[in-house]
Amino acid sequence: MRIHDAEDVQYLLRKTGRVLNPNQRLVVMLYASSNQRPDGTVMIKASEMAETAGMTAPVFSRTRKELVAAGWMEETGSIGSVKLYRLVPQIFEDRGPAGRHLRAVGS
Repeated sequence: MRIHDAEDVQYLLRKTGRVLNPNQRLVVMLYASSNQRPDGTVMIKASEMAETAGMTAPVFSRTRKELVAAGWMEETGSIGSVKLYRLVPQIFEDRGPAGRHLRAVGS
């Protein structure tokens, strides 16, 4: 899913509220608001995303690992030693046709 408007932001805030901690919610929002490849993979370095979120790189990486373990994110491959990640599309299935549309547009 890619964020396109205020409704998408509010959807993600409701979806992650009381389920994820604040750092995890920030990482989800960063991935959802970043440019994505057709499969949803984000090609931005973790260090850049960490800086945007005001986190240190180790905190960002640890938070992303927690999200992978919790089923919110998945590794989609790598370029050299850099691992690539995306939000798991299944977490947005309750969005119905709008969620499918957002994934297609965000592709």
